[in-house]
Amino acid sequence: ILHDIHSAAFVLCLDDISPDVSAKPSKGPNGNGTSGSTASGSDPVSFSRYLWHGGLAGKTNQLGNRWMDKPVQFILAPNGEMGIVGEHSVMDGTPTTRMCDEVLDAVYSPSFDHGPSGANSPINPIPLEFDTNKELLSRIEQAKKRSDELVASQTLTYHLTDYGKKDIKTYGIGPDGWTQMIIQLAYDRWCINHGKPSGSREMGGTYEAATTRRFQKGRTEAIRVVSNEVREWLAAMRDRNSSAEEQKRLLVAATKKHIKDAQDAGAAMGIDRHLLGLRMLVQDGDGDKALELFNDPLFQRSKKWVLSTSAIFSKHFHVYGWGEVVPDGFGVAYMTGYDDRLQFTITSRSEMDNTGFIQEIATAAEDMRKLFVNPTSSTPISRL
Repeated sequence: ILHDIHSAAFVLCLDDISPDVSAKPSKGPNGNGTSGSTASGSDPVSFSRYLWHGGLAGKTNQLGNRWMDKPVQFILAPNGEMGIVGEHSVMDGTPTTRMCDEVLDAVYSPSFDHGPSGANSPINPIPLEFDTNKELLSRIEQAKKRSDELVASQTLTYHLTDYGKKDIKTYGIGPDGWTQMIIQLAYDRWCINHGKPSGSREMGGTYEAATTRRFQKGRTEAIRVVSNEVREWLAAMRDRNSSAEEQKRLLVAATKKHIKDAQDAGAAMGIDRHLLGLRMLVQDGDGDKALELFNDPLFQRSKKWVLSTSAIFSKHFHVYGWGEVVPDGFGVAYMTGYDDRLQFTITSRSEMDNTGFIQEIATAAEDMRKLFVNPTSSTPISRL
């Protein structure tokens, strides 16, 4: 049975329960971080958690109908809502999105051949029956309890801005760099509002994925978002005596630095994969000298990703995301491909003030726009 499952190209999960229906409009920002609904009317937070870990324990929980080691799981709910769960060790975001777009574009085409109806299908599914005993069933119950506790320890919020890449481009800034600065400004303010001591917001890094698929067997490299230019801009945004023009100038400088760093990472000129390779070359018995760099406090701090961020785009994806990678951090999935909105999904452990962070995201997005747009008009003011 395990061979049949692991050798399959993918798993299709036919669920018994659908995500919660949304009472929100299909689009638009909402301060509590649960704005909008999916195409089928599901609440985006409920649908996100439904895909991420099968929903909430005791409510829409379908985690028992998943095979989480599988690189690709297609999930179908009774209401027709469908999604995918990818296992990241062998699946990266860009090719996974490409695969989904190819499949969905084909299925949506009027010329697509759906084959014979179920009654006339030549395929006869064969049940895979597991042999169980009392001990195995007890372990399954223990695993279910632990997984329910893990699910309950996580939280997720969702936000849509009321402007997107169309407006951002008129400001002379790329949508990805703009959105990364929203995240940086929001996190800086979140740290301050939570009484973090001076400098604590820098006790960790921001990871953004860059694809290196132009190279043979290339996968990803890390874009290290936090730079001196970003720090200078954030300092200006905190300074009540800083003018809007100065804040704009420093914002543009920070986004230009981000573009350069992103280009370097995509050209395999980043540092993280190189350092990982060096670390893997260290053998047991090589001594402390070989580990000196990797044990250095600055190095340790630099690879603590308190903000794990990335962006993909598909017109088919109303929600997407992943979990945080450190206990005191956030997972920040975003989309910049829509003309009329930016999309954010924020994940964290429940002890983190996730709602406060998504509210800071919303505020930062508006405050940055005000630097370029007259508050009484939707017309952009002078570009640098």
